[in-house]
Amino acid sequence: MTTVFLLVVTEGQLEIPVVQKVFDVLGIEHAETRFVPKGGGNAFWRDVVKYNKAARHAGPVLGIADLEQFPCASGLIVQHLPHGRHPAFVLRIAVRMLESWLLADRQAIASYLRVPVARVPNDPDHLPHAKQCLVNLARQSRKRQIIEDIVPFQGSEGVVGRGYTPQMTNFIRTAWRPNIASVNSRSLQRALAAIQAVAA
Repeated sequence: MTTVFLLVVTEGQLEIPVVQKVFDVLGIEHAETRFVPKGGGNAFWRDVVKYNKAARHAGPVLGIADLEQFPCASGLIVQHLPHGRHPAFVLRIAVRMLESWLLADRQAIASYLRVPVARVPNDPDHLPHAKQCLVNLARQSRKRQIIEDIVPFQGSEGVVGRGYTPQMTNFIRTAWRPNIASVNSRSLQRALAAIQAVAA
C-alpha cells in the first residue's frame, strides 16, 4: 500500500497517536510517514506557510491544530495563510482542542476513566476547555492510578498531571474509536472526511 501522507505536522504530542489511529481506521498506510509535533500552537502556526509550500511541491501534508479561543476555524486558517491554503495541505482544526475528539467517544472515555458515561458531555466541541473537562472527569475516577496520572497534584501550577500524556496515549491506542467519536464531534467528522478524500 502506498503511503499517502509523507508528512504529518501537529501542534502537540498527543495528536500523533490520534492521527495514527485515524489512519488505521481509514486504512491509510503510515509506516513511512514522518510525524512532526511542534510543541505548541505558536510553533505550529509560525511554520505553517512552510508546510503549505511543502504540500505544493511534495504531495499531501496533514496538519492538526487546536482552535482554542479563536472564533472560527476558517478565520484562523486565513489569518495564518492569507494567500490561501494549497489543496494538498490538509489542515484540520480541533474545536476547541484535541481533547474534544477524545471526549466525543463517550462510552470509551467513561470506561477508561472509570466514571459514569452520563457525566461525559454530549457535545464536546462546544466546551470552552475540553482538557479541563477531561481532568475534572478523572478527579471522579474510581481508579487511583487515573487520578494520580491525570490530575495535577495539589499546589501544582500545571493543568494536567505528569502522567497525562502517557495515559491519554494509551487510551487512544487501546480504546478510542474515531468513527464513533465523530458522531458527537463535527470537527472530527470533517477531519475524517478530508483525510479520507485525499486517500481515496
